[in-house]
Amino acid sequence: MAREKGLYQRKDSPYWWIDVVLPDGRRVCQSTRLKDRDAATEFLIRLKADAYDAQQKPLQPDRSWKEAVLRYVGELDNPSRLVSSRDHLRQLDPFLCELTLNEISMESLQPFIRHRKDVKGVTNATVNRALEVVRRILHLARDEWGWLERFPRIRMLSEPRRRVRFLSRQEADALLEALSAHLRPVVSFGLATGCRMGEILNLEWHRVDFDRRVAWLDHGTTKNGEGRGIPLNNDAILALRAVEGDHGRWCFTYQKKRMERVGSGWKRALRRAGITAFRFHDLRHTWASWHVTNGTSLQELMELGGWKSYEMVLRYAHLAPDHLSHAAARIERTLEIVEQNSTKTLRSVDEKMDVKA
Repeated sequence: MAREKGLYQRKDSPYWWIDVVLPDGRRVCQSTRLKDRDAATEFLIRLKADAYDAQQKPLQPDRSWKEAVLRYVGELDNPSRLVSSRDHLRQLDPFLCELTLNEISMESLQPFIRHRKDVKGVTNATVNRALEVVRRILHLARDEWGWLERFPRIRMLSEPRRRVRFLSRQEADALLEALSAHLRPVVSFGLATGCRMGEILNLEWHRVDFDRRVAWLDHGTTKNGEGRGIPLNNDAILALRAVEGDHGRWCFTYQKKRMERVGSGWKRALRRAGITAFRFHDLRHTWASWHVTNGTSLQELMELGGWKSYEMVLRYAHLAPDHLSHAAARIERTLEIVEQNSTKTLRSVDEKMDVKA
């Protein structure tokens, strides 16, 4: 294949480089990250072709942030994500409502970030959850809707290492005692199953099988988008029996309607129980920690909790040093043999000493 104009090699690099003015007028000077000349030539040809095709496309009207939000909410089929996204979108609206998608950038998001951190006093992690929604919408606008040509670089703020906060049995009892009647079964179910808030509040009766002692989570309610079965222990069964008959469809309700969040009643109960620095999601950490300290293996915990990555459950490994006991025991036989040999050696020496005497 003949070398394409604009393709060259540098003495300080093993890769082929390009320096070319594209059909849309942009000059590109960069490494192809390719060592093979033919492959680098194909890369450059595709780059030129893409620029030419983009130039031929009719100009798309600038879509607004409001239009993107309406489409995003309308197409979202995960109820738990919809609830959390709505909260973030309400917070973002005063800062982005007048912007087009092309105007959204890290710079244009700074007023929102400063307001949330300096005025509202929220953490970097809370701000990042809102920024993730912005990125999700912009990705859809570029990749699926064709509303955005280029994706802006939106950086996440630095966050401290993830903590593992869990309750003792005494703290859990105090919390359950402090909860109002409609929240107590919700929290009991969370402690018994490790389900996330959205998974609990979106549970429907037709997905509960008391005979088989299992509940099925719909793929639209789980964090990873995959349905899974939840084994129901006695505590989970009791929590469900406590609300059986309250509503024809939803398991956990308040005033005959499905609960969307635990609200201020959760915070009041924490204060009454004297529990600080504890979120609803920490019920899941509590459930996992109780499992590990009672002998559940990390592999079993991963399957029970619906984690897709083993790394996610390693945070609980320090709670169960016994999980290495089998590995430690592998040398016990060796030590026993050494001890026996040492005893035999000492006995032989003693016998020889007796003979000489």
